[in-house]
Amino acid sequence: MPIPNCENGHYYNTDMYKDKCPICGGRLLEDEHGEKVAEGLKVAPQDRVCGWLVCVKGVNKGRDYKIRPGKNFIGSGNAMKICIKGDKRVYKRNHAILLYDSKTSKMMLLPGDSHGMVYLENQAIYEPTEVKDFNDIEIGDSVFKFAPFCSGGLNWEDFEDDNKAK
Repeated sequence: MPIPNCENGHYYNTDMYKDKCPICGGRLLEDEHGEKVAEGLKVAPQDRVCGWLVCVKGVNKGRDYKIRPGKNFIGSGNAMKICIKGDKRVYKRNHAILLYDSKTSKMMLLPGDSHGMVYLENQAIYEPTEVKDFNDIEIGDSVFKFAPFCSGGLNWEDFEDDNKAK
């Protein structure tokens, strides 16, 4: 029962799931001989990082959370794209949503469908609201800084793909 980790750091049973992680669908980073698996190194467009939430207050102070294109559901459950463990006031499912729109290069914060509140710069969020660079987002007893990568007109489309002709 080998227990390797995938490209996203999840451990799983390869006897059961072979080279595809049952948690995220990622591939093995290394095979049984310690050699890199090329397929596992490529990052799909929907998995490219657009920014980060960095916890600046709370039990996860100093931890970062990657934000990817589309809807990033936030909660304490393992199924959430942004999983905040340890903060007992963060609901398990859909406490909030961070949405990155790659067409407009905008980051939006939306309230989730749980009972929990979410705040942007100390203001309660009741409807989709744009998040600006380095804004504070409060979820449960935790405060996060939004650190952008895709911002100010910078987007992944600005970078040429490796497989395109140069």
